[in-house]
Amino acid sequence: MVNISKLRFLNPLRWLYLVVYLIGPFFFYMAKANIDVAYRVITGRINPGIVKIKTGLKTDLGITMLANSITLTPGTLSVDIDEKTNDLYVHWINVKNKDPKAEEVCGSMLKWVRRIAE
Repeated sequence: MVNISKLRFLNPLRWLYLVVYLIGPFFFYMAKANIDVAYRVITGRINPGIVKIKTGLKTDLGITMLANSITLTPGTLSVDIDEKTNDLYVHWINVKNKDPKAEEVCGSMLKWVRRIAE
């Protein structure tokens, strides 16, 4: 018996969302993060730390996509996943507060991943 929730990604609209996400927001955040990391390396203004991001994602595909998107963006690295709550622990180069909102760390990537994977 096939689990219907696993067939969700076969929807062509989700593939279109994925292409738009990779060309648009993901590329934008990648370029923005490269400039920010270069600035921080040159000036030495870094405040590194590990923060917890409450994702609210329900599927393994969503968590994996978000974790990989965060890791591919310079200045951030996904360190661990809380399997009970699907929260991500992220090493961030510029920690402003110890309990940031997800948008502070990963911008609108969370919303796009939710559209694609859930």
